[in-house]
Amino acid sequence: MTQRASLSDSDVDNSSSKPRLPFPASFLLAQVIDLAEDAIISVSLDQRIQLFNQGAQRIFGYAPEEMLGQPLDLLIPHSMSARHREDVANFARSGVAARRKSERPQIQGRRKDGSEFPAEASISRVGANGQTLLTVILRDISQRVAADELIEESIREKDALLREIHHRVKNNLQVMSSLLGLQSRRVSNAKTRRAIEDSQGRIHSMALIHELLCRNPVFSGIDTAEYTRQLIDYRTREQAVDARHIQLDTELERIPLDLDSAVPYGLIFNELLTNALRHAFPDDRPGQIRIALQHLPDQRIRLEVDDDGVGLPTGFDWQAAPSLGFRLVRMLAEQLKADVEVHPNSPTRIQLSFQSR
Repeated sequence: MTQRASLSDSDVDNSSSKPRLPFPASFLLAQVIDLAEDAIISVSLDQRIQLFNQGAQRIFGYAPEEMLGQPLDLLIPHSMSARHREDVANFARSGVAARRKSERPQIQGRRKDGSEFPAEASISRVGANGQTLLTVILRDISQRVAADELIEESIREKDALLREIHHRVKNNLQVMSSLLGLQSRRVSNAKTRRAIEDSQGRIHSMALIHELLCRNPVFSGIDTAEYTRQLIDYRTREQAVDARHIQLDTELERIPLDLDSAVPYGLIFNELLTNALRHAFPDDRPGQIRIALQHLPDQRIRLEVDDDGVGLPTGFDWQAAPSLGFRLVRMLAEQLKADVEVHPNSPTRIQLSFQSR
């Protein structure tokens, strides 16, 4: 028979001024303890079991009469029993009245058949008649752990799938870029060849995003500074920029950028940098290009591309410029809900600012 909590009938107020309970308090308390779904196990300071409810019987498989007076170690895996025994002893010495489940790490229990299971537990103390009783309330969380493992496995599978998708998109874009590169070498017309090379650069700016996402541990976004730096390296390499004539200075803050913003940002920056490298310093004129990326206090991102080259033509209106590059900047800036400011001379400066997400 299950050991009951030791509350005597004398604990009940039997005065005529108050209604009497229909059952003794000790009987009611024992019923509450036995009906609990969790295992409720009380032990003395030497960690021998004094109370073992029906919840404990369902979870561990032992009958209460088997466990009374037995060491608590019987319910703990052998590899963990010494540490668990020390934890309980430390709690007993601590003077703390209770330790909640959230304050204790997940533990392992061991059933009568030797099988082990994950559990969470809280522990409390009560003193009476000069003795201390420690009570553990334990819950079998096998189903929750199994469900969590299924969720984690599903997340890992989706993560692998997304990584594979980004990898394939990157590869396909790189194939397209390579095909355009091959095509440009077979074109004799300089204007047509330049148009093909520009398209090749735009495709590369998108492929680079998917490449960085493949390397990133998470898919929430990319590091804008790293992305911008790699685009700069690509453009200067493709346009054979002579570092003796053109100096590039960068001030790039590390800012996370989500995929929806990264694509238009990359295309815009590719256009602005290409335009500066191609037109700001004709006839090997020396000069400087400054690229700054900054996170503003209002959670906006600002990109600046400055150059001290020949400047934009007099009366230049970027809002009406018919070139494909500026048309792309206008459309993509609208997609980003970005503000664009163009200062045509001394130095030529184009600022793009948009809200980070």
